[in-house]
Amino acid sequence: MDSKNVKAVIVAGGLSSRMKEFKPLLEIGNSTIIEMTINNFKQFGINEIIVVTGFRGDEIEHRLSNYNIQFVRNTDYENTHMFDSVCMGLNDVNDAKFVFISPADSPFVQQFTLKKILEEMNSEDINLIQPSYEGKNGHPLLLRMKSVDNILKHDGTKGLQGAIAKMGDECKNISFVDPGIVLDADTPEEYFKLIEFNENNSCPTLSLCRKIQEYFQMQDDVKAHSNKVLMAAMSISSKLYKSGIKLNNKIIMASCLLHDIAKGRPHHADTGAQWLKDMGYAEVSQIVKEHMQQNDISKSPTEKEVVYLADKMVIGDEIVSIEEKFSTKEEMYKNDYEALETVKYRKKQAMEIYNSIISLEGEDYETNQDC
Repeated sequence: MDSKNVKAVIVAGGLSSRMKEFKPLLEIGNSTIIEMTINNFKQFGINEIIVVTGFRGDEIEHRLSNYNIQFVRNTDYENTHMFDSVCMGLNDVNDAKFVFISPADSPFVQQFTLKKILEEMNSEDINLIQPSYEGKNGHPLLLRMKSVDNILKHDGTKGLQGAIAKMGDECKNISFVDPGIVLDADTPEEYFKLIEFNENNSCPTLSLCRKIQEYFQMQDDVKAHSNKVLMAAMSISSKLYKSGIKLNNKIIMASCLLHDIAKGRPHHADTGAQWLKDMGYAEVSQIVKEHMQQNDISKSPTEKEVVYLADKMVIGDEIVSIEEKFSTKEEMYKNDYEALETVKYRKKQAMEIYNSIISLEGEDYETNQDC
C-alpha cells in the first residue's frame, strides 16, 4: 500500500515528569530522540507530519525548524494528558486516508513494522492497528481517518487505550519481532536502554534470531540446516582467526541462522534480504542476499564469504564436501544448459573461497577437505 495517503501525529507536549529530563530533546548519538522518531517516519515516505508541542514548545519548534513539519501547540499542557494532545493533532490532519500516532520517544520502530501495519489496513473491517512485542502493546498506532471521530468523541477515560477499547472489533493487535515497538524514555533507566539499543541494534542477537525464525514460520528442517551451516561457519571463522583474520561472529551467526528465512517462497534470497533490511539489519541482509551467489569475492575472506562457503558445505543437516554438495545439482540440471552453468559458477565461487582459506594455512586443497 502506498504511504502517500498517510500522515503522522507525533506527541511531544508532556512534562516528562517521570524522566526528570525533557524527553524529546534527549540525545542519542548525534541526534535527539524526537528527530530520530521523525526521520524514521520520513524514511518510510511520510512527509506530512504534525508535532504537538506544549512544555518547552519553543525549544522543540526551534530545533525542528528545518524539518518542514507542522506544529500544534497544547497551551494547557500542565492540566491535560497525552490523549488531549493526540486529539489536537488529529483535529489538524487533512486529506489523508490513514494517520500514524506516536509519542516523541519512539525512535526505533522498524520499517518492516510500519510497512506491515499499513498493509494490514487493506481490510476495510479494520480501522485501527496497534503493534505489540512479546505481549506488550506499543507504538505507533495506525488509524483510518474515517474513524477519527471515534477517538475525538471519547471522554478521555483511560486515555487513548480507553478509546481503543470502545472501538471493539474495529481494532486489531499485531505482534512483531520488533523491540522498538515498546522502547521509550519514560524513566532514566529506559533512556539508558535506548542508548544501549542504538549501539547494538544493527545485528539481531541469538535469541532474537530464534524469534525471527518463529515469526516467519521457518520449518524445523530448515532450522536444522541453518544450525549446521552456523557450525560450519564457526569452524571456518576459527581457522581464519588462527591465520590472523578476525571476523564479526555476531554477523556470521545471524546470517547463518537467517539465510533461509524465506525458504519456500519465490526468490527466497532476495525476499529474505528485503525483510531483514526493513528490520534494520543491513549487513546481515546483504549476506543473505548473496548466499546463493556472490556478487564478488573479496581478496581476503569476509563474513559474507564465510557464510556462503558454509552453506555450500551442508546438505540438510550434514556436513559434506563441496564436490558432494554440487554433484547432485549438476546431475539434476545436466539437460538444462543455463541452469547447469549457474550451478558450475556457484561451485567455482565456493572453491575459490575455500582455496583462499586453505592458502592462508599454507596447505593444498587436496590435503585438507575438512575445513
